[in-house]
Amino acid sequence: MPIPRREYDRTINAEIERLQYQVHVIRQDADGLFWGLTDAQFNWSPSPGRWSMAQCFDHLNVTNELFLRQFETAMRQGRAAGLLGDGPYTYGLLARWFYRLTQPPVKRRFKAPAEFAPKAGTKTLADVVAEWKRTHDHFEQLLKDASGLDLAKIKVPSPATGLLKFNLGMAFWIMTGHDRRHIWQAREVRNSAGFPAGAAAA
Repeated sequence: MPIPRREYDRTINAEIERLQYQVHVIRQDADGLFWGLTDAQFNWSPSPGRWSMAQCFDHLNVTNELFLRQFETAMRQGRAAGLLGDGPYTYGLLARWFYRLTQPPVKRRFKAPAEFAPKAGTKTLADVVAEWKRTHDHFEQLLKDASGLDLAKIKVPSPATGLLKFNLGMAFWIMTGHDRRHIWQAREVRNSAGFPAGAAAA
């Protein structure tokens, strides 16, 4: 059976379209990892100090929600200031280096800032997946709303520190790269030799 062709809104600019495609692929990738998992499998950790799949996705939910709030504020302020444009856009070396740093496979590991840490305690698959879907629905809507804004001139401060700011477009790319980084990490957990047996390990 052929895979249905995904249609895009051709009235948006090319960079937003590419970002929409990235989010679509990320969501499909995550759905594949979620399939068949039990709560016990979802919360299983390969070793002390290593995150479970639940912690990987809860970290993404926490981080993405903070970034989405920053996107909304930056977009509102940018539109009010008349920072409009259709691209194409270019971004600085530091922003592009930071984006590459987020990409899997993970070669350098960093301790997550306290603001981005997953919430303590056992998490149900249903709750984490519901929040994951909500944040990515929100992200996709913000991408549509950003079409027509100048993705290079509008700046977005990091939720971790206002001293670090990214172009809006690059901040969007960094969020997709960060998603892929921790989806890769979650897949490594699921592929671990000691992963609990069950439907997801069949």
